[in-house]
Amino acid sequence: MTITTEDGEPPRPADDAEDDRWCMAVRLLGRVERELDETLSRGHGLPLSEYRALCALSRADAEDEDDVEGREATALRMGELADRIGLKDSSVTRLVARLEGRGLAKRAAAPGDRRAVAARITPLGRRWYADTTPIYRAALGRALEASLSSVYLADLAAWVRTGQSAVAGLHPAQGPSAQEPAQEPAEEPAEGSAEGEDRP
Repeated sequence: MTITTEDGEPPRPADDAEDDRWCMAVRLLGRVERELDETLSRGHGLPLSEYRALCALSRADAEDEDDVEGREATALRMGELADRIGLKDSSVTRLVARLEGRGLAKRAAAPGDRRAVAARITPLGRRWYADTTPIYRAALGRALEASLSSVYLADLAAWVRTGQSAVAGLHPAQGPSAQEPAQEPAEEPAEGSAEGEDRP
């Protein structure tokens, strides 16, 4: 797919400031993802990727307009599930196999194409997802609140929390760091982080 601007020109390459801000966004995501994965794995033996798969399967079921009591849960094709949780198809196939081994999901023929493989959540998977979600949400809240104390991460964390920028009255492109590259913070890296993680 070719992307062009309103003038029909290709988008300009990102500059140093944009690259630095992107690295900060990745840092926030990595910090939050570690917190969530550690909390779920420690408390429920359920890695974050598996929780996300149950979330996607549960929401797909809730989105189904044919909500007939007693029907089987809505099945998602492996490719669609992979897209929803940001993994490769091959990774999702292994992930669903693990969930199936625990009775939390099961494989099925895809709707409209019985040759394709899909996955659906089981009643046990629904209960597991419902029980785990409050712990997940609490961990997400803690991680975002911690990020609000960093000048480099506060704006993104605030947007996730409220849907609004922490820099009142400023469009993201007009923020104070839009003209100059952001400098690396002096704070120590998060525990367990790899040196140089701020760089893609």
